[in-house]
Amino acid sequence: MPMYKEHLLGGFAGGITLLFLVSNYLVNQAMPLATALEWMLFALVGSLFPDVDIKSKGQKLFYRLIVFLIFISLYKGHLNLAIYLVLFSILPVLVRHRGIFHTTWFILIVPLGGAFVAAQYFPVYRVSLFYDAAFFIIGALTHLIMDFGIKGFFRFR
Repeated sequence: MPMYKEHLLGGFAGGITLLFLVSNYLVNQAMPLATALEWMLFALVGSLFPDVDIKSKGQKLFYRLIVFLIFISLYKGHLNLAIYLVLFSILPVLVRHRGIFHTTWFILIVPLGGAFVAAQYFPVYRVSLFYDAAFFIIGALTHLIMDFGIKGFFRFR
């Protein structure tokens, strides 16, 4: 992906904007630096996510993260979660570039669905998981806007 730096910059801009909105209008208290960094990390990872269906920085990061999450889920004894992760990791090799991973509905459903599934296994982190999903979505949507432009983005694929 020759534009990964630009996509990271877009994800950073989207993440900072959402961070400002969340910290000023939803949280209404001092936000820990670690939380802000966590959310920004999710926005940056999200900005690379749509290109996991091609050989790219996003794909390398995706598979490293999947392997890490599989090991953690196995260590914690969550075999079903590990199976879901393995099945999801196969999807990028089955689709064409700018196919399903570049659709708005997929970008919305996958992180929210992932947060919902993870919240079943880790209920203590339920709220945090959905905030992480929101920042991931913002990062991924900035990727789509950069690839298709504003007019192309609003065509609901």
